[in-house]
Amino acid sequence: MKVCSIDWCTNEARPHGFCLGHYQRRRNGTDMNKPWRIRKIQGPCSIKGCKNQPIAQQLCKAHYQRRATGAALDTPLRISPGTISICTVDGCNNPHKAKGYCHFHWRRANTNVPLEQPKSIKSKPAVTPKEIPWRIAPNGYVVGSYKGKRYAQHRFVWEQHHGCVLHPFENIHHINGIRHDNRIENLELWTKAQPAGQRPEDLVKWVVENYPDLVAKQMKKGKGSGRSNSQTRTRVNGMAKASTSRRGR
Repeated sequence: MKVCSIDWCTNEARPHGFCLGHYQRRRNGTDMNKPWRIRKIQGPCSIKGCKNQPIAQQLCKAHYQRRATGAALDTPLRISPGTISICTVDGCNNPHKAKGYCHFHWRRANTNVPLEQPKSIKSKPAVTPKEIPWRIAPNGYVVGSYKGKRYAQHRFVWEQHHGCVLHPFENIHHINGIRHDNRIENLELWTKAQPAGQRPEDLVKWVVENYPDLVAKQMKKGKGSGRSNSQTRTRVNGMAKASTSRRGR
């Protein structure tokens, strides 16, 4: 390596046989033999909690770069993996995730929640239906947990009122369309039988098996209406059409 042509300078020579520093001095007419100015910065970085050696403006390299880019100076510095193994928050022994924090305190630091705030204590599981902690879900329905199982309030209210367990193909419809209005008078039972297309005899059998009380009630109501048993109503092309059965055919 070719060194600077100044006797006491050991820097690498660049243009015209001088190092960059002496080349600039030559252009500016400064004394070439004047010793270099050495800036001494005393003490650690001026940012609270940072013990790194400052390089300029009483800031360490990391905080100096943050100020140059307009980033926040008070956020924790990135800690290289393997430097620490547990969270740096007093009393927390959880494994380190990032920035000196465990996963729990790292999320708090990013959401501006005080790190010293105690963790929330989970509520006791509900023993009776009145103790269920209901909440409104993002979809508008009211949900809660009871005996380790998640319930939608409208289905739970219906089952408790009628003393039955709903089938998976049964839906509880809100009459006024308000999903969090779960008064029993605002709820009605809807059903969605599968498959979508069925033979009439299979559909009748399905209704009799799943809703015998409704079938018996409807049969009893039909006997007192005065309608002849020979009269039936069939659906043709989606339109209700009254027809009378003919004998002898």
